[in-house]
Amino acid sequence: MAEDDKIFELFAESCLEQLRGIEAAILDLESAGPGVLEAKVAAVFRAAHTIKGDAGAVGAAPLAALCHAVESVLDAVRQGRLPIERGLVGELLAVFDVIRAMVEDAAKARHGDIARETARMAALLQATPPTRNAAAPVSDSAPAAEPAAGEAPGGDAPVDERIRKLSIPARELDILVDRVGELGIAQSRLASLSQRRVDPELRDVAEEVERLAALLRDQVLGLRLLPIKVSFPKYRRLVRDACAALGKDVELVMEGENTELDKAVIEQLNTPCIHLLRNAVDHGIEAPDVRAALGKPRRGAIALSARQEGNDVVIAIRDDGAGIDGRKLWQRAVEAGRLDPARPYDADAALELIFLPGISTADAVGAVSGRGVGMDAVREGIAALRGRIDVASSPGEGAVFTIRLPVSLAIIDCLEVGLGEETYYLHLDYVEECLELPPGTSLRQGRGVMDLRGQAMPLVCLRHFFGLDGQAPSGSHVVAVRREEGRAGLVVDSVLGRKQAVLKHLGRALGKVPGVLGGTVTEAGDMALVVDVPELLRAARQAAADAQPQT
Repeated sequence: MAEDDKIFELFAESCLEQLRGIEAAILDLESAGPGVLEAKVAAVFRAAHTIKGDAGAVGAAPLAALCHAVESVLDAVRQGRLPIERGLVGELLAVFDVIRAMVEDAAKARHGDIARETARMAALLQATPPTRNAAAPVSDSAPAAEPAAGEAPGGDAPVDERIRKLSIPARELDILVDRVGELGIAQSRLASLSQRRVDPELRDVAEEVERLAALLRDQVLGLRLLPIKVSFPKYRRLVRDACAALGKDVELVMEGENTELDKAVIEQLNTPCIHLLRNAVDHGIEAPDVRAALGKPRRGAIALSARQEGNDVVIAIRDDGAGIDGRKLWQRAVEAGRLDPARPYDADAALELIFLPGISTADAVGAVSGRGVGMDAVREGIAALRGRIDVASSPGEGAVFTIRLPVSLAIIDCLEVGLGEETYYLHLDYVEECLELPPGTSLRQGRGVMDLRGQAMPLVCLRHFFGLDGQAPSGSHVVAVRREEGRAGLVVDSVLGRKQAVLKHLGRALGKVPGVLGGTVTEAGDMALVVDVPELLRAARQAAADAQPQT
């Protein structure tokens, strides 16, 4: 029995590889020109044919029969007897969703009821003359499909290419990254030991270990990087389904699909992108008749682009719709008691209101969106990835949401600082410079201001923020960090140097700690906190606002 399960697991892995690009190929059928249509249909047909043969070999007769029914429909398309229409594309998408579900569940694949799906495939063929293979039975012991000339038994790739590839479970890769991070900590301890001991041979070994550890770290982290295009096909399906539900016509244009991101970032980025795309279709793009009356093309456009800037990836979702009505958002916020009615209108601040829960410009709740929930979750989700999201809009011209994220979340470069007997880590992406705290600088309730080259820079004392005992020493230091509105200074006891941190989440027991991104292990083997600089500054500003006397 265990051997059968292992065989089906290998079968499922092969099928999922076949299905990975099928949704995009089916969606391409709607817009494919005569020159490429045949190749697109052939790709979908080949996947169904391969899965059918493999399913017969592992005893998954219902799955094989369903793939055969799909083959019959695709064969009619190849012969020109069944035209490519929106309804046909929708049926193919739906039936491949069922095939994917069966591939992922051995019981469904071997004993599932496919009467409804095969009937729908047969209905598509009713208007076409029957073909020789349309009713060919598929038995429980059907042999595997013979590959086409030049095709490998498992699909498109040559046999030797498949042998050279090895599939590794994602969890095993995560464990490998953790081990490499721990190796980096041990290497740092070895480097520190070599500096304390006057031993040239030990120093040479430490330098060689450092070089090899860095190469291994870069290689392993590179394995976690995936092209963002692995998520792009599902967005095409999402936009298509939303248009069908809302009666709109939208083209999704995607750019920068080969931009790479950490797999953990791609997984967690899915929900924010889905919400932004749905909003763009529902609230952004106008109905075709409205667009025509405004002199716009009847078909709207949404652009999803990705590009790399330094250690960050920038993702932009842009539409050419009506844009965001800032004054309407402002009015809704005032009505909800979120804004002082006497406050003068601010166009930039009005756009930021879209991220408040319960605030929406929609006049009615629809099937896709409109309840005023979700955009706050989008911002929180992006912040959890150490990223940020910005919005810009021009009335009548559309809106653009820009997401900026770090390429990798696993191992980060940090600045190690000391607070008494404890050490803390600051992400280097936010650090600009380190300074000495000017003598006589006053810190009240952990806050103050210092002059930095003729400009006032607010200060936040980390000792006070984290509730540590004792006073800051006279020779304290200031770490100048960037923030959205400019700069701020973090007052620390000492600056210890640049280090690499293997970021660890604090776990469910501690939950979300304000101003803390996670934890890491120091060279000495102790635990240290990694500071969430943007969150710390927001929490400090909120604490300062709460401390102001009410008038």
